Amino acid sequence: MCLRRVVPLFSLYFALVTAAGAHQATGFKLTEPTASGITVWTRITRDAERAADDRPLPITQIFDRTTGEALRLRDNAAYPNGRPVITFPAGADLGSIRGAAVGAPGQTRVRYRRVGQTEWLSTAWRDVEPTRDFTTTFALSALTPATRYEIIVEDRASADAAPTSMTTGGFVTAPDVKADAGATFCVMSCQQYEDRDRPDGFAIYPAMLALRPDFFVNTGDAVYYDHGPVHALTLALARYHWARMYSFTTLRDFHRQVGSFFIKDDHDTLTDDSHPGARTGNFTFADGLRTFREQTAPSEPSYRTVRWGRHVEVWLLEGRDDRSTREHDRTQTPTILGVEQIAWLERTLAASDATFRIVITPTPMVGPDRASKDDNYSNTGYAVEGSKIRELLARYKNLTVITGDRHWQYVSRDAVTGIEEWSVGAATNAHAGGWDEKTPRPAHRFLRTGFGGFLSGEVRPSDKGVRLSLRLHDTAGTVVFSADNLSPR
Repeated sequence: MCLRRVVPLFSLYFALVTAAGAHQATGFKLTEPTASGITVWTRITRDAERAADDRPLPITQIFDRTTGEALRLRDNAAYPNGRPVITFPAGADLGSIRGAAVGAPGQTRVRYRRVGQTEWLSTAWRDVEPTRDFTTTFALSALTPATRYEIIVEDRASADAAPTSMTTGGFVTAPDVKADAGATFCVMSCQQYEDRDRPDGFAIYPAMLALRPDFFVNTGDAVYYDHGPVHALTLALARYHWARMYSFTTLRDFHRQVGSFFIKDDHDTLTDDSHPGARTGNFTFADGLRTFREQTAPSEPSYRTVRWGRHVEVWLLEGRDDRSTREHDRTQTPTILGVEQIAWLERTLAASDATFRIVITPTPMVGPDRASKDDNYSNTGYAVEGSKIRELLARYKNLTVITGDRHWQYVSRDAVTGIEEWSVGAATNAHAGGWDEKTPRPAHRFLRTGFGGFLSGEVRPSDKGVRLSLRLHDTAGTVVFSADNLSPR
């Protein structure tokens, strides 16, 4: 194979974007919807579509910085002392390798209106930010609660150029906090690029979209930096992971029509079970935190609540930012949520008057989990804090925990506190695994392994009361398990 000389990826990345063009190969995302606002994440790309799947991949190598020894790339591995070397085949570069959608300079704006109106509101044109992967965000405010909006995102190469791309979409705002309103939502986790089940992405996205959810939660592992032939050993390759994933048609179509909340976990922060202070190659844990914010536009702090009318409040927990370091864990009680987040959780749970409290966590609180793992509250290493958190949650009736991270679907109940936890499972059948369905534990109300899927929830008020229905689906959307909780008025 004829190979090019090695070029520093950071320099190469900016050299690639000088060509004219302002496109939206990675679409746009609608994040953090509330009763009066939403954030619109946009990114300009050089090309109108992602690079084809028949394009070559770069050769990714890692060498020990001390000895110079070549190290073998392994899934779920980290290389804290590794020196990455990325080599491109002849005729290929970072903008033309398989699935690439490299960013480009230009301007973007958002136009929006309530469905049924004739006049559009518009933001000003804004330059995208080259240092943030050619992204920018727009915070739309003063919106009407419980209302569906249409939206158009336009791009142009410069202030004196005509628009060259336009993408349409829509979203719904949350009802007022006192509104006797319902809600429909979807939750998913663990989507690995190499395990996708459609040429254009993942089957669960059109399956979820068919349910017309008011909002969506991704609990983490939106990308897997530490899997496949191209590990994210540099910032440029981390951004490549996001671009190739979110340039798939199924993801673009979903995210332009549904307001979303993103939670990060280990693989979309750095590597498997990663902690603050870690690194792999030239990519650090701190780089991972910044890149996640850059690509998903979450609100700050990253632990937050979502109020959807009178009956629904959702807690989105943060499992990486405040986690203790490996060094800390050797001498002190390990923590996942940290002191400030635990205090916030206790305070906000007590203050809530929602009919149903739904806690969504990137990693399990109940499990059970495999004995070989030590990364979540169902593992022995976090038993002390895990017991404290489960006891806190058990104080409140009509509280349910939904978790990602585990690659099998289950519903379990903690024997001590009675807390119930729903695991949404992996995004595809190919990515499912980790447990044997033939060996359920007493905690399991439901157990399904070897198959991917997602969770949907529906809250509906009626004369008899307010009903919360939770459902686990397969990747095509078929319900495989469901349960209802009716709260009388």
